[in-house]
Amino acid sequence: MTEGDDGGRAFEALYRGLYPLVVRTVYLVVLNPDVAQEICHEAFLRLWQHRNRIGDHANERAWLMRVAINLAIDHRRSFLAALRHQGSEALAVDPATAALAHIEREEMRSALLHLRRRDRALLALRFEQDLSFPEIGRIFGRPEATVKTWVHRALDRLHREMGGLPSRAVEES
Repeated sequence: MTEGDDGGRAFEALYRGLYPLVVRTVYLVVLNPDVAQEICHEAFLRLWQHRNRIGDHANERAWLMRVAINLAIDHRRSFLAALRHQGSEALAVDPATAALAHIEREEMRSALLHLRRRDRALLALRFEQDLSFPEIGRIFGRPEATVKTWVHRALDRLHREMGGLPSRAVEES
């Protein structure tokens, strides 16, 4: 992306193309559609603000996804810390359960809630967004082999949470 009208048009095209991916991925971390949209907008704003520092050949999608996921994880950390400070009365209302009410299967909802935020993000990127291991690696700044291990372990935890046996293979691609 560059300065001027061409840069503005390129950013708009990037925004239109990636917004659904980013907001769905962030939602699976924060479990709140309104917060997911706010975080998504913040990530795109940061991309726009850093457009001159990001090289012409940089992977803007990976940069954007990394920023969005980091913002989502930071939000969850601060949200959970605030709940801990409010005491047990605030814990009676479970916003994650309310946000996940639309998911069809109770078993899947419960299993996802027991996963770590990073695991939910990995599974969302791999299976919801159909990203390859190298693409996810660029988002997290980790080697492909590390991402494969993380995804495999996240799948194992999900299967255990759902009462199944651990998975033995992660789809290669």
